Amino acid sequence: MAEKKAEVLLTGGNIITGDTKNPTAEAVAIGGGKILAVGATDELAAFGEGAKKIDLAGRAVIPGLIDSHLHMLYVGKM
Repeated sequence: MAEKKAEVLLTGGNIITGDTKNPTAEAVAIGGGKILAVGATDELAAFGEGAKKIDLAGRAVIPGLIDSHLHMLYVGKM
């Protein structure tokens, strides 16, 4: 049984996890602005009771990428 309840449950897509041991998943449970769980759809069912369920229809979900970097050639010219 899930300890926390999800507000949103994404299923039916290609969830890219960023974990080399488990690179993809079927579903992701989101609550309180955080990812609560990632895994098989049936494993996350307890998280999704009362949650908004979104069928991704095969679309992909990837981890958020935040990139801050400098191009040294331009930094040197400043």
